Amino acid sequence: MRLTVHFQPENGELILPLNYGEILQGFLYRSIHDLELADFLHNEGFAKDRRKFKLFTFSRLAGNYRIDAGAKQIRFEGPIRWQISSLLDRLIADLGQSFLFREKFTIHDQPVRMEETSVHSFRPEKRDSYRIRMLSPLTVFSTYEDAAGKKKTHYYSPSDLAFSDMVEKNFSHKYEAYYGRPPEERLRVRPVKVSPRDKVVTVFKGTRITAWNGIYEIVCPPDYLKFLYDAGIGAKNSQGFGMFESVE
Repeated sequence: MRLTVHFQPENGELILPLNYGEILQGFLYRSIHDLELADFLHNEGFAKDRRKFKLFTFSRLAGNYRIDAGAKQIRFEGPIRWQISSLLDRLIADLGQSFLFREKFTIHDQPVRMEETSVHSFRPEKRDSYRIRMLSPLTVFSTYEDAAGKKKTHYYSPSDLAFSDMVEKNFSHKYEAYYGRPPEERLRVRPVKVSPRDKVVTVFKGTRITAWNGIYEIVCPPDYLKFLYDAGIGAKNSQGFGMFESVE
């Protein structure tokens, strides 16, 4: 399910660092009323081998803004829209009630007022393929050790031959972590409208991450698409990567 919230900065604007994903993630966790659920998501999640998946994601903030390059800040003015998705209906219901009944919150020590919340359930029709537009950038990566034994991370570009395989591999791990069995059918992804301007380089808790916006085509069963719509596509979903909307 997906929760959409509209909120208003009470000071007229919301000032955030350019890399604000960590702030939104912290705000999300603090807003969960069910402490047992919050602890499970923060400290455990769904495990596959040594990997743990939280199975939620969130969008970038949408609204009028301006960039203060000198201060390395982004300033949002007026109403702001934010979306959160999860395979766990319990999480979406909890956050929806929290935002609805409390109304006033703080983000980065700045007061905001919740104005509207809505919940949406995505039910895709069966098709040969689907097109999606990223609402937060898509990232997939692999790690390795260089000749000196130092750990390195390689982030894949949508133009890389291995890109689709890496997206599918990540999906398979998440699917098995949740359902306890691997997916039976294949999933393929290709870029449709992705330009160099869609490349995003950001920092989350000191880690530099390369990701991509843009429009992609996915070939998969409709239930796989719904899974990705709720949980996020690609890696680092709980850090605000991999949320998308369906486009015709």
